[in-house]
Amino acid sequence: METVNQNKKFRPEIEGLRVIAALLVAVYHIWLGKVSGGVDVFFVVSGFLITTSLLSKVRRTGTVNFFDFIFGLLRRLVPAAFFILFTVIVLSYFFLPEVQWSQTIKEIFASAFYYENWQLAYTATDYLDHTNAKSPVQHFWAMSIQGQFYIIWFLLIWLAIWSAKWMKTTVKKPLFILFLILFAVSFVFSVYLTAINQPWAYFDTRTRVWEFALGGLLCLLLTRIKLPHMLAGLLGWLGLLMLVSCGLVLNVSSLFPGYVALWPTLAAVFILISGENPSKFGVEKLLGTAWMVKLGALSYGFYLWHWVVLTFYHVFKEVKHVPLTDGLLILAGSLLLSWLTTRFVERPLRKMKFPNKSARTALLLGSLLAIVAGSNAFWFYQMSSDQVADQKLIGSDDYPGARSIDMDNVPQKDYLPEAEAIKNDKADPYTDGCHVAAGDPVVKVCEYGVTENYDYTVALVGSSHAAHWQPALVKMAEKNKIRVLNITKSGCRFSTYKAKQPSCIAWNQHVIDKIVAEKPDIVFANVDVGYWNIHEVPVGYIEQFEALNKKGIEVFGVRDTPYFRKDVPTCVNQYGADSPKCQTKREVLFPEPSDWAKLKNPPENVHVFDYTDFFCDEEVCRPVIGNVMVYVDNGHISKSYMETLSPYIEKDLIPLLKKAKAKRLS
Repeated sequence: METVNQNKKFRPEIEGLRVIAALLVAVYHIWLGKVSGGVDVFFVVSGFLITTSLLSKVRRTGTVNFFDFIFGLLRRLVPAAFFILFTVIVLSYFFLPEVQWSQTIKEIFASAFYYENWQLAYTATDYLDHTNAKSPVQHFWAMSIQGQFYIIWFLLIWLAIWSAKWMKTTVKKPLFILFLILFAVSFVFSVYLTAINQPWAYFDTRTRVWEFALGGLLCLLLTRIKLPHMLAGLLGWLGLLMLVSCGLVLNVSSLFPGYVALWPTLAAVFILISGENPSKFGVEKLLGTAWMVKLGALSYGFYLWHWVVLTFYHVFKEVKHVPLTDGLLILAGSLLLSWLTTRFVERPLRKMKFPNKSARTALLLGSLLAIVAGSNAFWFYQMSSDQVADQKLIGSDDYPGARSIDMDNVPQKDYLPEAEAIKNDKADPYTDGCHVAAGDPVVKVCEYGVTENYDYTVALVGSSHAAHWQPALVKMAEKNKIRVLNITKSGCRFSTYKAKQPSCIAWNQHVIDKIVAEKPDIVFANVDVGYWNIHEVPVGYIEQFEALNKKGIEVFGVRDTPYFRKDVPTCVNQYGADSPKCQTKREVLFPEPSDWAKLKNPPENVHVFDYTDFFCDEEVCRPVIGNVMVYVDNGHISKSYMETLSPYIEKDLIPLLKKAKAKRLS
């Protein structure tokens, strides 16, 4: 990734190190489908170089100017990045499967405004998003962290300058203390969060700052580290060996960025120390060659292009594994595109002679942002307008959804929501923050439907497979004066089972008390699990239902909805709604008798209803029913389809609600 080095001492081996790191990232992405640890090297190098650059400015001027610093960085980083983002917008509109449009639009905005890592952190822990295809700009997460790091580093340098004046010492002393504290706090937090919620930790800026701090500490200490030439040479080659082997030895994508990230970061440190103590056969001799230096100037663009090229390669070829020759062409093509971008986009803009902190720089950067954000916004507006119009048709005789079970003939229409809209067609709790994320133990209660002067209260409790019933309950709420409570958590069933996720255990330990405090007339919950390999009601379910029974609370239990082995909208978009590839056999998921029917002594407060016929015919479970797309992924029901199912649930729920309320008040 691009960095700025204003130190007078040029370190050619750093250019080579960046080349190796970028190449490893690409190679692992193309052929191994894994993470290499190369990005962690970029972070260490960035910490080293930006500290060098800022200290150089402090030595010359006694201070650092925020706009001069930030605009100077953006003049180097933004042109290539935004040109590539604009190219992705164009390519995605014409060639990317429509089912990926919504996700890609979100991530382009996130990349342009440098918060892509947080966007992916949310996606990685969201059960309705984490199985989505990777977008063409997913790799911008590292650039986002780097951009946030620059802001943090400026504040640290400014604080160190102020402290140095107050302490009447050099700026390096307070800066060393600040780096050391930041390293320790961030590293401990990284180890902690990686252990309890690794998908989120991977993209969290706070878990990565220690890697930049390590580079900063090395910058402050490097000139004091003197090693014998032979030892320095061995250390450098050891560092290169560690770096190259990191992704092979460690499962980086599932273990990082905790203590295991010390492997690639220390590899970078070893190489930098070796370069400071050069030897006849040191690794710096390889990394500092003229070709490495030239390629180092292209490593930023190469990193940005390789993932885009790889993503569209998969779109066009429709293959999971990349042959050797194709992979080499991807590498060569990415390098060529990097050279062209550097030559005709980045370099001309960089050569414009006006100060970094001038209005002309601000206008240039603002214009580039406007082109990308404006194009993306127009694409989003066009897509959203079509969605609003289509939504009005759902529920009609042309798009009856679940109601088609009572119709003799349903006209053949293109399904709705369309491919580009389906990923947004989710129950409200998924999008408004009510559905508790993985790793969060808090029991959150949100109100929907009629929240004042209501006659009944229904508490929807459980995992994401409970939350997707919410639209059906809200649809009937106003007519029947029902307050709907959503008490759900991602990846966490309503069960006493000791799940792997500590937050789920804690959530289940407190959820009963929360339910009781709300005084619901009925709890709405799943009574089984619709997986291929689970053929009995989990004991943990029964224990929670019995806990509700002791509190006098009735349960409206539903049989779980179907799971598929692939992302349903993507499959339908590729093969069509009637393709056998996009169906799953009913008898595999829903053998008779049901798991609940096999119980000898079921809890007396649980009343079970089976709506499987609205998802499956006698043989298969279908992705599109009544011209309405049923699924948003491989097993979660769309908001549109669930709303068409509402009248049938209402017919079963209202009589039971009346009885439950009468019983509670008696």
